[in-house]
Amino acid sequence: MKPAMCAAFDYTIPFAQVIPMIQHAGFEVVSIGARPQHSGYHTEEGRARIKKLIVENGLEIDSVHAPFPEGDQLCSLDETKRMESLRQCKIAADAAQDLNVGVIVIHLDKGNPDPHIQNQIIDQGIKSIGTLATYAIKKGIKVAIENGMGQTAVLDRILTEFSEDPIGFCYDSGHENVDQTTFRVLQKHGHRLLTVHLHDNLGSSDTHTLPYEGNIDWDRFRRIFHGLGYSGNLLLEADIANSQFKDIAVFLAEARKRAERLLQCPVKDHKSQGQIV
Repeated sequence: MKPAMCAAFDYTIPFAQVIPMIQHAGFEVVSIGARPQHSGYHTEEGRARIKKLIVENGLEIDSVHAPFPEGDQLCSLDETKRMESLRQCKIAADAAQDLNVGVIVIHLDKGNPDPHIQNQIIDQGIKSIGTLATYAIKKGIKVAIENGMGQTAVLDRILTEFSEDPIGFCYDSGHENVDQTTFRVLQKHGHRLLTVHLHDNLGSSDTHTLPYEGNIDWDRFRRIFHGLGYSGNLLLEADIANSQFKDIAVFLAEARKRAERLLQCPVKDHKSQGQIV
């Protein structure tokens, strides 16, 4: 497992500058964010530039995020919006294939308290994911569905419906902290992990700060996470905007240190009869 950093930590910095900054901080793996205009992954020319940058800096790509918010209407009851979201997600799949990346990350819509509407939303989501699954198989990639805020019921149903490859799970720690479900989503679907989006907040809004800048219990996270048998990358999806570290070099150095801390496996405390600490 390697520490990885999202290239979207500051969209105001050109992608061509972000990649060497991440490499200089000691990361070997990056992910490509959900604004294709930043990286250029939505065009052949842009993907060629990405390939060149990645090779020049000796990096790997963990995953490509489907466009947000354009691609997050996969459960929409508006068929026009749903089809456009599918088109956007297919662009991410095309990019992943071209860049030799194994995973794309997608968002789902929120649920609805009305059971009748909720069932319709889930049916639309199942239809969309079925289409993406077929497309992903042709492209030789996998689709990681991210847990979003207020989307637990929809996520549960769809991951149950699609219990095998190419559909899997992307765990977002910040989203679960806002939902205040205290790692229940991670524990329930952790065996399906394809990648992770790790960041912190105070539980009231999704501020995407670095781990240990908010109130997530990272020691408990480590105990659960390292027991899942996950073999992918440990990816930070933190944003500099709300971090206490405003200098870019310092922010990335802190990100690397905190990723290493999360990578440390808990050890058994023999004095407490084998309890994991």
